[in-house]
Amino acid sequence: MTSLRVSKPQSANRLRHEDVPALDDLQAGHIRHIDNLSRQAVNDWRHMMGRRAMQEDYGAYRYQLAYMAYALALTHYHRLPAAPALFKGALDRLIEKMIHPEVWLYWRDSSTGRGFFTMDVPELESRIDPVADDNIMYSAYLQTMTLLYTMLFGDKKYEKPGSLTFEFKPLLWGRDRHQSLAYDQRSLNDKIYWNMVAGGYLGVACEPYCVFQICNQVPILGFRLHDHLYGGDLAGEVTEGYSKAWQEFGGILDADQRFSTLVVTSSKQLIPAMHAWSDGWCGMLMNTWQPDLVRDVYERVSDRWLVRSPTGTVSVPDEEFPGMENPPVGADSGGFGWMAAWASEMGDEAAVKGMMAHADAFMNPSWENEGYFYPRQDELRDAKGNQIAVNPTVGNALLPYARLNVKDGLRAIYQKPWAEEERQRPSVSDLADKFDLRRAWFDEDGDRLLLTLKGRRGARGRGELVIDNVWSRGDWTLEADGEAVLAGVGGEITLSSSVAGKREGNALRVSLPLKKTSDVSIAWT
Repeated sequence: MTSLRVSKPQSANRLRHEDVPALDDLQAGHIRHIDNLSRQAVNDWRHMMGRRAMQEDYGAYRYQLAYMAYALALTHYHRLPAAPALFKGALDRLIEKMIHPEVWLYWRDSSTGRGFFTMDVPELESRIDPVADDNIMYSAYLQTMTLLYTMLFGDKKYEKPGSLTFEFKPLLWGRDRHQSLAYDQRSLNDKIYWNMVAGGYLGVACEPYCVFQICNQVPILGFRLHDHLYGGDLAGEVTEGYSKAWQEFGGILDADQRFSTLVVTSSKQLIPAMHAWSDGWCGMLMNTWQPDLVRDVYERVSDRWLVRSPTGTVSVPDEEFPGMENPPVGADSGGFGWMAAWASEMGDEAAVKGMMAHADAFMNPSWENEGYFYPRQDELRDAKGNQIAVNPTVGNALLPYARLNVKDGLRAIYQKPWAEEERQRPSVSDLADKFDLRRAWFDEDGDRLLLTLKGRRGARGRGELVIDNVWSRGDWTLEADGEAVLAGVGGEITLSSSVAGKREGNALRVSLPLKKTSDVSIAWT
C-alpha cells in the first residue's frame, strides 16, 4: 500500500527510472541532516537544544527523535523501499539516543503530579522509571520507534530482554541511588497496554492526571504494529474502548467540532481544542484509524489555521494563551510544523508547497555537512511581520516530515505494515558514504530494481554498494546509465567493464565510478 505516484510501465511491462519519482535535493538534504544528528556523539545535542530547560516544551528531545524516526520510516516505506541501507542505521541510532537519560530524566520531577494547570492534588512521589506509569508522551514514542524498526528491517534486536534499559547512575549521588530498569519492545508494549486498560481506555496520562488525545494516538499505532508482528488485535480492542471512553467525557471532538485536547482526570474536566498545534498534531496521527473524521475536521478548520499570502506562501497565526500567566510551551508550540505535517498526511499539496516556500524564504534554511534544516529561532516574527519562529522539533523533524511524506502516509503504514515478503525483495543493504540514493524501487511486475545514485560533494574515485537477494532470483543483467556492465549467469559473473562485481552469498557487491548522477538497474530474466 503506497500513495506515491508511480507511472505505468511504458514498455515490456517494466518501469523506467523516470516512471518513479526521485528525491530532490531538499528531501535528500533532510535525510542527511537527520542522519548527521543521529551520528552525533553521546550527549551531543547540537541543533537540538530548545528554549526551555528540563525537556518541558514541544521542542523536547523525545519529540524530535520520534518524528525524525517517523520521517525516515515514511520515506523508506513510500519513496525508497529498496534502500534499507539508507535508513536502518539512522533509525537504530535514534532509538539509542531515545533511551539516553538526558531524554527521559525529566520524568523524575514531572512525575510529581502538579502540572501547568496547578491542580489541587497531593504531590506524588518522584518516579525514575519513565515507562512504568503515565508519561505516554515518552513511552509510546519509544514503543513505536522500536516496532517500526522491527517491521521495516526484520531485525529483532529489540525483542531481546534488556534491549531497552534505562540506566540511572549519577556520579555524585551515591551508588545506592543507581538503578537499571530493563525492558524490551514486547514488555514495553505490555506495560503501555495495561496502563491503557487501567485507565478505562480513555488513555494513559502524560504528566499525572492529564490524558492528552494527541499522545494517545501514538500507542494505537504501536499496538497495530505489535499486532502485525506478534498477532492479536490490541489495536482493535483499544480503539473501540477509546471511542466509547471519550464519548462518555464529551467526545473526541469538542463543541466547535475540533479535536478535544485532554481530560484532567483529577477533576473530570474536558479541555477543548487549543490552537493550530493541537488540531494539527492530533489530526496527523489520528488519520491512521479515523480517516473520515480527520478529513472532515481538516476541511473545516484548515482555512482557520493556514494563512495564505498573495505570493503563494502559507503561514499560521500567532499563538495566544489567554488567562495563563505561565504558558506551557513558551513562545512557539510548533503550530506551523504540526499543520505542515497534517497537511502532508491529508495530501494537501498546495498547502504543503506553500508552507515549504514560506519556511525556505523566512525560516533561515541552512545547509551543514550536506544536511538541510531550519535552525531554532525564538522570535515569532521579523521586522517585516513574517513568521519566523522555529523550535527544534519543527526545524529538525516536522518540516522534513512534511516534505518527505505522501498522502495518507502514516495511515498506509498502519493499514499495511511490511511483512517478510516486502523485506525479501532485492534492495540496497550497504552503501558507501560517498553516495546519496535518490531512487530505490523494486518493480515487482517487471522484476527489475531501479536505483539512482548521486555522488556526494567532493567524493572522488569509486564507490561500493551491496544489493541483497540477487542470485536466488535467476540470471540477471546490471545496467549503468543505459549500458549493460555486469551480468550474472548460472551463479557466475560473466560480464564486467568499468563496473566491478563480486558475489557475496545471495548478495552482489558492486563497485562503480563516482558520477554526479548515475541511473543503475538490475533486471532478472
